[in-house]
Amino acid sequence: MLSGIHLLRGLAALLVAGFHIQAAARGGEGGNPVLFEGFRGGALGVDIFFVISGFIIYYTASRAPVWSARNFVSGRFFRIYPVYWIVLAAFIALAFGLWMLTGDASKLPSTEVLVRSILLLPSDQYAISIAWTLTIELLFYALFAAVFRGKGQDNSLLFVCMLSWALFSILFTATGLQAGGMNVIFHPAVSELLFGVVIAHIYLVGERRFANAAFALGLGGTLATLLFVEGGDLHTWRSVIAGVPAALLVYGALGLRKELGFFGKLFGDASYLLYLIHIPAYLVLGFVFEKAFGISIYANDLTMGATLGLTFIAACAAHLMIERPYQAWY
Repeated sequence: MLSGIHLLRGLAALLVAGFHIQAAARGGEGGNPVLFEGFRGGALGVDIFFVISGFIIYYTASRAPVWSARNFVSGRFFRIYPVYWIVLAAFIALAFGLWMLTGDASKLPSTEVLVRSILLLPSDQYAISIAWTLTIELLFYALFAAVFRGKGQDNSLLFVCMLSWALFSILFTATGLQAGGMNVIFHPAVSELLFGVVIAHIYLVGERRFANAAFALGLGGTLATLLFVEGGDLHTWRSVIAGVPAALLVYGALGLRKELGFFGKLFGDASYLLYLIHIPAYLVLGFVFEKAFGISIYANDLTMGATLGLTFIAACAAHLMIERPYQAWY
């Protein structure tokens, strides 16, 4: 197991979950975060995820004795869609329930948004807001399956295609156009998938130097972004402000060789579910806290910390009881 990468997955999910509760508290919820201000740039957890994804896909595919695009696509489908569909169905049921109880239908998506959310088609709106990242992942998988040739083969076309996609994404973003689904297809975070692929190639050819220096630089850059860059300000220069520190962090994490134990492994294993459920979980916990205690989950650091902790526990429990048996099956 690549222990460092596994731990970074958990950290990335935690950063995104912390960012969303902090942003809501400072936004329309009128909370007063102090310690949670440390999550103001937590959106860069997405960038860490993208670098890790590019790395893992290229690394595992390049080590497979036999490459099969069909098996790759099938595996990615079963990894992404079914668990996401379960969470999406639960979210729709939750939104419908809140509508029946409170008369607030704002969380119910339109038919068009629901269809795009189910299929993860490029869109400017999804039922669960973080779904845009899964759409980019699926586009990456499709490109990878189309041009990757397998272990020991000439895979230069993959690098050319990834570089072209990244450059088009940077240019498209620089224009400032707002073109719906095109903003997802040519999102600046596409560059980070390329970073991950390049890191995997370097690692596979045996280059392991400078891991400690890279990790130190990546950690410093990540902390600087967390503390001084608002999540909403990342967009245009995201590949530089967040992507480069994330890439250094991932490369540096490859130097960690340590048995993680049960809880360390669970921290990374539950990352996908934490990423998917944290926004629906905040709705549920917000309703419960309001009705049971008469307080908002966004009121202060204590309530936000309790909410984040309970959400993380729920993600771990769901992973152990649902996702892990399902993964063993597929």
